[in-house]
Amino acid sequence: MLKRLQQKWGVSGSQFIIILCVFAITGTSTAWITKVITAWVGFTDDTFWLWKLLLRLAMLIFGYQAILLMVAFLFGQFPFFWRYEKKILKWMGIKVEGVRQKAEGGNQQFQISNLKSQMVRIAIFASGAGSNAQQIINHFRRHPSIAVALIASNKPTAGVLDIAEKENIPSVIIEKERFFRGDSYINELKSKNIQWIILAGFLWKVPVSLIKAFPGRIINIHPALLPKYGGKGMYGHFVHEAVIAAKEKESGITIHYVDEQFDHGKPVLQATCPVTDTDTPETLAKKIQVLEHKHYPEVIAQLINTNVGM
Repeated sequence: MLKRLQQKWGVSGSQFIIILCVFAITGTSTAWITKVITAWVGFTDDTFWLWKLLLRLAMLIFGYQAILLMVAFLFGQFPFFWRYEKKILKWMGIKVEGVRQKAEGGNQQFQISNLKSQMVRIAIFASGAGSNAQQIINHFRRHPSIAVALIASNKPTAGVLDIAEKENIPSVIIEKERFFRGDSYINELKSKNIQWIILAGFLWKVPVSLIKAFPGRIINIHPALLPKYGGKGMYGHFVHEAVIAAKEKESGITIHYVDEQFDHGKPVLQATCPVTDTDTPETLAKKIQVLEHKHYPEVIAQLINTNVGM
């Protein structure tokens, strides 16, 4: 059961242990603080039971959540817990994003949101730190007709979700069961008027149902010259290690449409860089990243502008 929970959260074994410690410390601390407050306000065994119940409920609903975030912060797990706390706040009817928008200038934010609702809205799917996602966001920040409207990740602790929060872009954490055997988040994407899906380091295979829902409107970038070094398990350093081991003289990127197979859809653009005898997977990764940051946002804009109205 614990293993399944770790997989659902998408965290490493060591981080999973730290998260369990946060829960344990929070529970113990909340019980102790509740006892202290009960004594401080003068509650005794003779106190009307309803007052004691209300105090305990207040500590459970509000005190526990606050203590949880403080303990999470001390253990370096604040981003993980804050994402789940936002869900709880939303369930309680507290709109975190709405409050944030008002604090930054409600009227101006409303005008920007209203303008973006008339634009081509794209969703970025990513599993990692999100360097490509950040470049795409930067490229379309003031674009007249294209807006990044959603960030989606299959890992609750992915750095790309921190980027989403910093950029005030709505985000969603993709759960495996729903993605592959449920509605594939199609209804949620449609409700947000998403028209294009951009994969930027997204490590899961895209379900056929999602491909059919967005025909010709899902694109991916791969850190090699396909069809070489593509397919299941070929991502990140695994690709660069394979390229160097094969003593290739060049590598590069492939931007392509997504179909039912890994790294198989129709290519849109390939760009190359030399591979030298002194290259390591790390140095090659940096060369590839330069190509990704340069070409991917431009190709996305060209594809969308070419297909507008189709």
